[in-house]
Amino acid sequence: MIAGCYTDDGELVIVGRTVVLTAAQSAELGAVLKPARHGHPWPDGISSQRWGGRDARKPLTKVEPLVVIDVLADAAMQAGQWRHGLRYARHRPDLTPDDVPTLAAPAAT
Repeated sequence: MIAGCYTDDGELVIVGRTVVLTAAQSAELGAVLKPARHGHPWPDGISSQRWGGRDARKPLTKVEPLVVIDVLADAAMQAGQWRHGLRYARHRPDLTPDDVPTLAAPAAT
């Protein structure tokens, strides 16, 4: 699963990816995820080279960015993204994306 977070200016950015989910985790998330509506800001595919992989572009199944989850992550970050796989901990139905701290907007170049 690809993880995202909103910036201070409202942009939804990719911040990492999880390790492979268990069947139970997949079922838990599958029950709450909704297909993305037209205009989702992310690409239709992503390269795993972003995280050190060697394979080609993989398709993304985009969903509405409404579900908040807790993840376990190490401190290794590069260009605003976790370098290593995030570990899914739990779904947080008590939170909305508005409850999650935003990231500083990327500096203009």
